[in-house]
Amino acid sequence: MSRCRSPRSPRPILSPTAANPSRTPFCPSRWKDFGGALKGPRDCLWWDRTGDIFRGCNSCSPIWDRLYLQDLTRGFNRFSLSDPFFSSAMATLEAIKYSRGKLLVLDQLRLPHEHHYDEVSTSEEAFDCIRSMRVRGAPAIAIVAALAHAVELQNGSCTATTPEEALAHIDSRLDYLRESRPTAVDLFNAITLLKTAVRAAEIKGLAHPEAKDAILTAYIKAAEEILAKDLRTNTSIGAHGAAWLKQQYNASLDHKISVLTHCNTGSLATSGHGTALGIIRTLHTDGLLKHAYCTETRPYNQGSRLTSFELVYEGIPSTLITDSMACALFGLHRENMNIGAVIVGADRVVRNGDTANKIGTYQLAVLARHHGIKFVVAAPTTSIDLETETGAGIKIEERKREELTQISGAVVNADGSVDTTKTARVAIADQRIGVWNPAFDVTPHALIDAIVTEKGAVVKGADGKFNFSQVMPERWAAVVESGATLSSTAHLIDPQQQQRPLTSSRQHTHDYPPPSYRDALLALHKSLVEIPSTTGSGSEAPVASLLASHLTALGFTTELQLLPPRADVDPSLLRYNVLAWPGNTTSAASRRPRVLLSSHLDVVPPYIPYAISNDAPVSPSTLISGRGSVDAKASVVAQITALTALLAGGAVRPDDLMLLYVVGEETDGDGMKAFSSSPRHVGFDAVIFGEPTENKLACGHKGITTGWIRAKGKAAHSGYPEEGKSATEVLVRALVAVADADLGRSERFGETTFNIGRLEGGVAMNVVAKEAAAEVSVRVAAGEQKTGRDFVVKRVEEILEGVDGEALTSEFAYGYGPVECECDVEGFETIIAKYGTDVPNLRGDHVKYLYGPGTILVAHGDDEALRVGDLEEAVEGYKKIIMHALSKRRD
Repeated sequence: MSRCRSPRSPRPILSPTAANPSRTPFCPSRWKDFGGALKGPRDCLWWDRTGDIFRGCNSCSPIWDRLYLQDLTRGFNRFSLSDPFFSSAMATLEAIKYSRGKLLVLDQLRLPHEHHYDEVSTSEEAFDCIRSMRVRGAPAIAIVAALAHAVELQNGSCTATTPEEALAHIDSRLDYLRESRPTAVDLFNAITLLKTAVRAAEIKGLAHPEAKDAILTAYIKAAEEILAKDLRTNTSIGAHGAAWLKQQYNASLDHKISVLTHCNTGSLATSGHGTALGIIRTLHTDGLLKHAYCTETRPYNQGSRLTSFELVYEGIPSTLITDSMACALFGLHRENMNIGAVIVGADRVVRNGDTANKIGTYQLAVLARHHGIKFVVAAPTTSIDLETETGAGIKIEERKREELTQISGAVVNADGSVDTTKTARVAIADQRIGVWNPAFDVTPHALIDAIVTEKGAVVKGADGKFNFSQVMPERWAAVVESGATLSSTAHLIDPQQQQRPLTSSRQHTHDYPPPSYRDALLALHKSLVEIPSTTGSGSEAPVASLLASHLTALGFTTELQLLPPRADVDPSLLRYNVLAWPGNTTSAASRRPRVLLSSHLDVVPPYIPYAISNDAPVSPSTLISGRGSVDAKASVVAQITALTALLAGGAVRPDDLMLLYVVGEETDGDGMKAFSSSPRHVGFDAVIFGEPTENKLACGHKGITTGWIRAKGKAAHSGYPEEGKSATEVLVRALVAVADADLGRSERFGETTFNIGRLEGGVAMNVVAKEAAAEVSVRVAAGEQKTGRDFVVKRVEEILEGVDGEALTSEFAYGYGPVECECDVEGFETIIAKYGTDVPNLRGDHVKYLYGPGTILVAHGDDEALRVGDLEEAVEGYKKIIMHALSKRRD
């Protein structure tokens, strides 16, 4: 049967034939549901662009048992997408097509002239697809990476035979895919989610083959849910954004608004519908859009190549302009076209609302504010980075110069036709000109009117600040409220109300010009201290995530190393070490660095909020307090700042250095031990450990062993002590004997010391105790690192035997002897540390350095604090130590 055709419509959207089962059935009985909005006879419909409605046609036979919709999105803007029928009938452009075991990705480099899908069946193909920008957009990148490995697993790529091998295989594939676009926060979040999902698979009691299958199935389902959730998210963003704009402008069918968008944020950048373009789509389908303008978005032309293609494909009234025409557009046509909003997407939104997006976004925000036009950011909550407080913490990627000086595209023939089989690359500038080509810019939150998420539109409060607690309450509570910020709940230290001076810290009474890195150094320090990362508290993952994101933004290749669960920690609370290598390259993590810089992220309880003395301006004597402000987040930020400064100045080679920040140091060192036994520990010439040494270079530190001394007796009534034997009395005599004994000493480390930490025993004050025990620690000063612990344990056993060998026993399960470190470096005072560190937990024959700002005398107390000058002195100190370590060659 022939299709109906109207002179006012280039193609029909309905056909009365039931021959094509791929079309969605439309029942004539639904006609009444639209309240008579559909005009004309009911035998066929088409889209009337001039009348902005559906109209009927009398040229077709009245076969109304079944009708089918075709290409509704060509002109469908009268009814809401929330109608179930029209939602199911939508046929929008798809960048990603997936069915279990098969993934097709639209090659966006061929648009707008070719509509070609690449089949992606391996992680390597996905990596190339992402790196070459055949797929782009933060959500789409994450989806392609996740689904590509799902296809691999479905098709039998995993040859593991045990659950452990299956998890290792998945981790290695995801770590590889992460390097395809290390700055993409959505990809980072997706990989973290997938690693969590496979570890939550129910495998208890299953044999190895079944357990492996359960893990693979868990991965595939989690990857598929990322795709489904993104589509739900985009549709919700579209609905919330359209509703907010409708309210702002009282938009209606008779009072439509026009908008401008930048870059590409539609179906091509997501799973479908889009974020900023999703809002435009929803405005269009709801009949509220007058016109959409899109910028070409130089230099990569995502607007002209992709957004304009989507707008034309879906029949949305639209016009393409150059980036430099926006001001003229607003000035000349804001009123007659009722231009009401600039709507953009986001690569990252930080805690205060500052937004990183495609270069050119910032200038549009300035122009919109000047012309009284709303500036709207559309972003899923996964793109909101609460760990980074302001846009100052976002590192802007710079792309290659040829994007500005050259351009490529399909060849245009003499008659004006486009030959898609031929492409040409041409120079559009003198190739000798210098080029600055930042990929993104950061729009200050003050210029943004609303940030629209899948949970709703967020606007600024009376204080002019964004608060995301309503759209992501759990994350906000974990990151923001648990670590009070200076601008809100953090208290200011009154210099007149200090509990006591920092007796072992430099006073920095003299001022000096602030170093160029001061603001960045203090911002990172504040961000880390605000997260209460007490070992086992559940907040170790957020601090690791924050630091990994920060290092990625600085241009490092980063990796989160998942640690095995601890017996004393909820297994659902994941714990990570942070590994980082300078440079965003696929080979960075496979290097063999010569020098490792390391410290720890966990802290002791209780949490103490971040605070800074009310100095204006900040000076070297400004005091900063809070748990972890000294031990050891001060060392972390000073090491990172020192290394980035050396890299920026070309003083060191990226291949020679690596960063490692662990958790678990304050308990049993399981973070460092996990790294030490992992393939990432390739052996180093030197390792620089960060701990509070008052910015003096430690020549080493005492060893330690911990354990219990136990006594057994015989219970009796306290009135008849001769009838029993008091375990408590025996224990006290033993402890006094050990404390008074010579447990060893050395010229470098001094005397071995004995501490009684905890006592327990007995059942009542009037009962002779049957059992008693003491938890003790010994700071070992004698012997070597490998043998010092054994010497002390043997000496304690001898003393206990002399007191009461039958009643007394000891258990010392952990420890090491004195640790020697390199301290012969010009320009440093030296010190011997009397506390334990992670130094002995890292296996290997490497030179050891121990150094850091602040004093251990306040590190675990209520008044943990240091001065800005301590941090800045540490940066310069770490620079010297790095250069000294690199100057030494392994024998």
